Amino acid sequence: MRRFWLIVILILLAGGIFVCAIRWKAWFSNPPEPTWTGDTIDYHFHTFGAGHVPGFEHDGLYWRDVYNPDTLEILLFGDVHNALTHADWQAVADRHPNADCYAQLGDLVERGYFYYNQQLYHNLQGTGFDTLPIINVPGNHEYRKGLQPQLPDYWRQTFRHPHNGPEESKGTTYYIDFPNLRLIALDTHGLNHLYEYTRVNTWLKRVIKSANDRFVIVIMHHPVFSTGKGRFNPGTFAAFVRPLSDADLVFAGHDHNYERRLPFVNTSSTTKTKRGKLSQDSVSALTGVPLYEDIRIYNDTLFLQTRICDSGAVCDSVVITRSVK
Repeated sequence: MRRFWLIVILILLAGGIFVCAIRWKAWFSNPPEPTWTGDTIDYHFHTFGAGHVPGFEHDGLYWRDVYNPDTLEILLFGDVHNALTHADWQAVADRHPNADCYAQLGDLVERGYFYYNQQLYHNLQGTGFDTLPIINVPGNHEYRKGLQPQLPDYWRQTFRHPHNGPEESKGTTYYIDFPNLRLIALDTHGLNHLYEYTRVNTWLKRVIKSANDRFVIVIMHHPVFSTGKGRFNPGTFAAFVRPLSDADLVFAGHDHNYERRLPFVNTSSTTKTKRGKLSQDSVSALTGVPLYEDIRIYNDTLFLQTRICDSGAVCDSVVITRSVK
């Protein structure tokens, strides 16, 4: 019997060493530099953690749109991985001249290294997104790989979001209040321990409940219901499936596929594709096409359109009417 367990242990060790050997470069080494690099970064992101946001004013409770106070329009992007060019960003901006801000679900860059951010800034600079504030969360590709993932300091310095989240997630898990919307951002890749999941779960239930009769939209990187083969995240599912069911919309990325099963919407804005695994509960699904969402809120009605990045064609749409809770 001892010999049997010794053989089992040796097999497991050998398997672990083999996996580490073939994945070591992907996990711990710098990836090849992209074709475009520069020496400096000359770009500034506007965020709602700052004192001044273009196009908005803060009345002590909410961020209000100065120019179109009756309508809030948010453009939302899934994983990008540096795949959108300057022309792509500009084309989307041209279609939505009245957009107020944009949201992003993580993996905005291919890797959390300086030169990938340079490429991102290079593609964004001079487009219609220059003056729009961003609401985003880090994805697993923003984190540096290792035994415990680390978010580079320059991410927090670049994206100065509100510090109203749990203590261990300040600036990456937070919420922003508009007159008819509470938008909640969850940093799912920064959760490494059970107590962190528990604290964020408690915080999330509180901030959803206290939104009262406003719409509640949640953005996160890892989906509660995965749309990729072998990509189910048990920690995210167990911690958040129940509280997030009380939100109006929950947007997630990571799996590079589109699937809608309200309130959960998984989406992607990158050309990188992964094998899909769609649920029988899905109402709409699409894969292999970079997408973005156009979210418009007018009084008690939310209009959601999922559009193809290249053409702007609408491939899915939803209308949600707010009910007083």
